[in-house]
Amino acid sequence: MDTWKNGWFIFKKDLRMDRLHLIGNIIFMIYIGFSISAMMEFRSETERVLQPFSDFMMLLVIPLTGFFFSRRSFSYIKEDCYTGMLHYYRALPIAIGTIMKARIIQLVTALIFNGIIFYPLLYIMSNELRDNLNIGQYIVFILTWNGFALLMNGAYIYFELLKKGRTYFWMTTSVVLSVAVITVVLRVVNTNLVMLTVDYTSRFSFLSPLMWGSLIIGCAGFTVLLKATERKLAIRDLK
Repeated sequence: MDTWKNGWFIFKKDLRMDRLHLIGNIIFMIYIGFSISAMMEFRSETERVLQPFSDFMMLLVIPLTGFFFSRRSFSYIKEDCYTGMLHYYRALPIAIGTIMKARIIQLVTALIFNGIIFYPLLYIMSNELRDNLNIGQYIVFILTWNGFALLMNGAYIYFELLKKGRTYFWMTTSVVLSVAVITVVLRVVNTNLVMLTVDYTSRFSFLSPLMWGSLIIGCAGFTVLLKATERKLAIRDLK
């Protein structure tokens, strides 16, 4: 219980230091909500070129709903600030469990905060979503994508806490490239991942195999990655 309490204290301290960056979060989520909803509306010839970008944007952005933008997140390459943060925590000393709990609290809070902005706006702006999904079904849509967000954030936390800033940068770059490749493959096989999610959600609602598969894989992968991170963080050389 103490680790959760201390983790909450660390989270609140970090949030107070970067309160102005919350405005950036809000602006970014609004912009992305508008952008993705617009890409889902294209028809005829334009659809062939632009609609696949909705997949590209969703695959990139959904994991980012688990982050709060901060000075630390913008300067991790130049200053290797995540490693510096761990130096500071180790010198205090703060238990590894407390650090992990603080990061989990940050993730859950960011998913809720950013999700409250992003998902309603996406639904309001997209005729495609409103025409095919009621509010209950849209919750299933959100849960499906949040399973993916959990899995990806498990990987981000692993590299954030265990690797140097440059390694973390190359990891995020490889994610962008991988998403680009996946988007091209989906286009070649004439599949749109966002609309596939809409289709499964409208047909099966809370029995959607896509939602349950995403949540099970996401939660299991997140748990495994978190345990591996905590185990390796205890012996990480911060030099």
